[in-house]
Amino acid sequence: MMTQPSQLMKPDLVMVHGLFASGAASALDDVGRARGGAVAEYGEALGVCHYEWVSGHERKLANRFLRRARGTARPVDAVEIMELNETIVRASLKDQSARIQWRKMLGCELYGLDVDRSFILVGKPRQLLEGPAKGQRLLWFGRGLSQLSEAEFVAHYTGHHGPLVASYARPLGLRKYRQVPNEEAAICNALRELGLGGGIPTPVFAELVMGAPPLALASLRTRKTASREIEADEKRHIDFPHSMLLLVKGS
Repeated sequence: MMTQPSQLMKPDLVMVHGLFASGAASALDDVGRARGGAVAEYGEALGVCHYEWVSGHERKLANRFLRRARGTARPVDAVEIMELNETIVRASLKDQSARIQWRKMLGCELYGLDVDRSFILVGKPRQLLEGPAKGQRLLWFGRGLSQLSEAEFVAHYTGHHGPLVASYARPLGLRKYRQVPNEEAAICNALRELGLGGGIPTPVFAELVMGAPPLALASLRTRKTASREIEADEKRHIDFPHSMLLLVKGS
């Protein structure tokens, strides 16, 4: 479910809410509708410019195959992606009435979500490729290898890996690519105190939209080169067993 962007506020942060269900994940669609209604009621006053709820429930078998193929951890059950106005959000988290509204809007326990496992990350988005939103949509929650500090991993992922992947967009069929590093600790900590999730977030989130790659021979050769370079770079910095991939329904 998605709400339209507010015409009165300019978003400058993205908040990603990784959610785990306390009970049956099949009931999450109703949870998404309820939370979307709460965002429509409270969100604009709290600095939420745009809200979207997505889950991998409709792609359950595909996600299971992807998880085994890539060796990643079990993904979240659902994801909330919000574009925020930083000034309004920071002000709201200092106001007691607004803090209550945050809890009513996105608190985990109120909606039957696992508060201990669900997590929040907030950062300024890096738009590496802007294009059509239609296609196969992939959400990535990445962690770095143990020998890298979190800062080193984020710097490599955002400064080198993202541009590398984006440079091969056409032969790969990549249409859209956005990264969000977790860099707003004060906002995340304040939201955790309100019951929005106590789990440890991944250092980075990425959203990719994939289409069909071109079938020309030259493109096939370039795609093989791209795959080798990207895979080699992934081995240098990504901890796949502690990262998550989630296929969700395209736009």
